[in-house]
Amino acid sequence: MCVLCYELAEDSHWSDTVPAAGQTRRSSPRARYLRIQRLRALEPYGLTVSDRGTGRHVVVADRNGTAEVAADLPAVWRAAQRLSATPVDALDPALLDALEDRGAGG
Repeated sequence: MCVLCYELAEDSHWSDTVPAAGQTRRSSPRARYLRIQRLRALEPYGLTVSDRGTGRHVVVADRNGTAEVAADLPAVWRAAQRLSATPVDALDPALLDALEDRGAGG
């Protein structure tokens, strides 16, 4: 896919909220910010997730500076699996607790 198509492709994921009448499904800046804050739960795996606020992608990086671009949440998990020195278990109770705490404003 070319860069232009990638950037203009519809950004819909099941975890996004349903848009109000007349709005597109693009994530609001606040929703994007909150999603990145929740994904900080990957820090114990030595990973960071950053969002420049432009386009639909985020960057997943390890402590060594290796980074991957991810367009959606499933791509973030795949990148985390590849970049982490230890297996990332999406059902790990510690990770779920961290996600829950971050979702509650922690």
